[in-house]
Amino acid sequence: MKNTSVNNMAEQFAQAMPTSRRGFLKAGLLGGAGLSIAGASATLTGCSSVPEGAMGDYKFLRPQDREFFAALIPAVIASGYPGELKEQAILRTIKALDDLIFTLNEFNRVQMRQLFDALSMAPIRFAMGGPWASWKDADVKQVDDFLISWRDSSIQLKRMGYVSLAKLIGICWYSQPENYASVGYPGPPTKIPVEPVKKAPVETVPTASLTGETDV
Repeated sequence: MKNTSVNNMAEQFAQAMPTSRRGFLKAGLLGGAGLSIAGASATLTGCSSVPEGAMGDYKFLRPQDREFFAALIPAVIASGYPGELKEQAILRTIKALDDLIFTLNEFNRVQMRQLFDALSMAPIRFAMGGPWASWKDADVKQVDDFLISWRDSSIQLKRMGYVSLAKLIGICWYSQPENYASVGYPGPPTKIPVEPVKKAPVETVPTASLTGETDV
């Protein structure tokens, strides 16, 4: 959470993220197949398509994905939200999320896309513990209930999904300079310029010539 470069954050998240190839295999083929089917359904029904120009400055997160995170961020950060970021809290955190997810390896990006596709479809979202209404229309209790149901679920895939989403949001939230102090982080190391070392003048030592005379 204390890294300021996107690449460092991506490396930290990739190491901690349970949605690795091994993690998903441990969760069972049924869970992985469920996400794949949901993602395929979203593609076939057009739910995963993005109108031209809708991406804007974003590289990975579609408008519906941003709505999803906009609903989750206040619930995950809880009492620390919006903090010093105030009205920029959602926008800056979502932009950091977009940058971070885009730098993850391909396998993790595919898993995230399947998850977002599944949660963008009302029937699947509702079956997975989310609200029937869209995320932008969900109230605080609905979002809290969704997160708690995933955190405490007997299904390993849901628990892993909760940890992944919480880590993503936490890393991107606390990577904002205004939030450093809340976790006791003094900020990235400051490079102190080093003054060049002045060389002492070289003294000329008199040498004797072939004639025996001393050169001065």
